[in-house]
Amino acid sequence: MRRNKITLRDVAKAANVSQMTVSRAIRGLPGVSEQLQRDITNLALSMGYVPNRSTQETGHKGPTMTVGVILPYLGNTIFAEILENIETVLSSYGYRIFLCCSYNNLIKEFHDISALLERQVDGIIWSPLHLKDSLPAAKAIRKHHCPLVFVDRKIPNWKADVVMVDDFGSALKLTQHFLDQGHRKIAYVGSALDSYAERERRNGFLTGMKEGGLPVRDEWVMRGGSDIAAGKRAADQILACEERPEAVLCFNDSLSIGVEMGLLGHGIEIPGQIALAGISGTLEMEIARVPITGVFQDAVALGKTAAEFLLKRMINPKVQFVPEERVLTTRLISRESSQC
Repeated sequence: MRRNKITLRDVAKAANVSQMTVSRAIRGLPGVSEQLQRDITNLALSMGYVPNRSTQETGHKGPTMTVGVILPYLGNTIFAEILENIETVLSSYGYRIFLCCSYNNLIKEFHDISALLERQVDGIIWSPLHLKDSLPAAKAIRKHHCPLVFVDRKIPNWKADVVMVDDFGSALKLTQHFLDQGHRKIAYVGSALDSYAERERRNGFLTGMKEGGLPVRDEWVMRGGSDIAAGKRAADQILACEERPEAVLCFNDSLSIGVEMGLLGHGIEIPGQIALAGISGTLEMEIARVPITGVFQDAVALGKTAAEFLLKRMINPKVQFVPEERVLTTRLISRESSQC
């Protein structure tokens, strides 16, 4: 049976605000504080609210042969590779993809998920932005009984299929690599959002430093964006440190490239004065002005496994499969940026 549709009035009543306030918050219009907008958005998602974008019922019955894919950004080519391999598998079974790019924006992530649920996609492959703030979106997907697979990142303790890489181990490998090269003052440049990948990579770095018996100054752990511009800003922070680090580990490739560009722009020699490494190991790292050390992540396996997990759920909707989590190992690739 089709469940009762949650309306703006229902959300307004639960939030104890007017329908107009709910409407403005969900549409991202001015006049509502950022905190209230986030609270209302999370409440709406947790209740299973989906905005109407059409005045007519779809009259849909049965599968739509469509799948939603939600990724944080495509500036890092590993996500483009993951997408390509998801599409390769699903298209061979006759499915078409609705691609959504959240651009590290939690409000846009809400709109993306709402749009996919409204269009009654047969399943969703999702790389969630936040450990906690993305949780209501997961609840909305569950309430709509839509099969879900996490790719590259996950929401801990959520019952869904997951395919990702060993983020903790990747950061630990790179930290130990720096230590093997004789570096003792190591900084970490992370993402602004508390995603699962960010938490695990930061913890891998901190564990490596602890195992090496080395202190980590507060100024050596930085938070920024996830793109090249954020990396350039981080380079300025690195050079402004009271005690300058000897090596820098970056959350992803884009940050690594931005940090390299920023350091070189200030006349800093890499690795002579500051060594550099990053996580993902895409082609951009290899062809950078100073080739950057990284870890190889198998984007082909990430994309294909995510698609196969989802196909299993969509093709056999009445079978209650036990959620499966597959963690792929990574391989360190040492390049000029960290070699003494």
